[in-house]
Amino acid sequence: MTATIARNRLRRGAALAFVSSVMLGNTFAADAPDRADAPAPETPEWVSEARASAGKLAGRLIPTLQTAIQQGGPIQGITVCSTEAPEIAAAVSDSNLRIGRTALRVRNPANAADEWERSVLEDFQRRIAEGADPSTLEAWQVHAIEDREVGRWMKAIPTAPMCTTCHGTEIDADLAATIREHYPDDRATGFQEGDLRGAFTATVEF
Repeated sequence: MTATIARNRLRRGAALAFVSSVMLGNTFAADAPDRADAPAPETPEWVSEARASAGKLAGRLIPTLQTAIQQGGPIQGITVCSTEAPEIAAAVSDSNLRIGRTALRVRNPANAADEWERSVLEDFQRRIAEGADPSTLEAWQVHAIEDREVGRWMKAIPTAPMCTTCHGTEIDADLAATIREHYPDDRATGFQEGDLRGAFTATVEF
């Protein structure tokens, strides 16, 4: 195998890693009810809006990173992600709905979880440890903030097999150096397939 072929395969693999880790459609499966014969709870309209916005975020971020990785490998993907991912999240948000990503162990400190997000992520992690499929885990809740109400929504993002290229336990030395350059406080490594990588998160003002 030539060096060029090897590099191309690494780039394609890294692209698939990102697609596998964040590709979600415009609809998501909610948690199954505790009883098999219990009716599923009615989904509020604002939850559907949050799901759709998360789909838009993934739909714009995926091709951007795919292109970067295909052109320059995982190192270029890290470079592009550090600048364009926040811009894309801002672009798919509006004055009433803010969409983003968070995790218990973040790469970008700006994505750190707040108290409610952390409690939901810890619950997702517990349920995965008990055998739940992370792709089915979703949560929403209405919060009272001062004199108004807002909706909070989250959807789990599982770690796919190829995600370990940039988030696993054994990361290429040059790639690790690039990660440290862009994210000196990085904590998003050491993941294995099936782990909870993080979650999409949204805040919706009514």
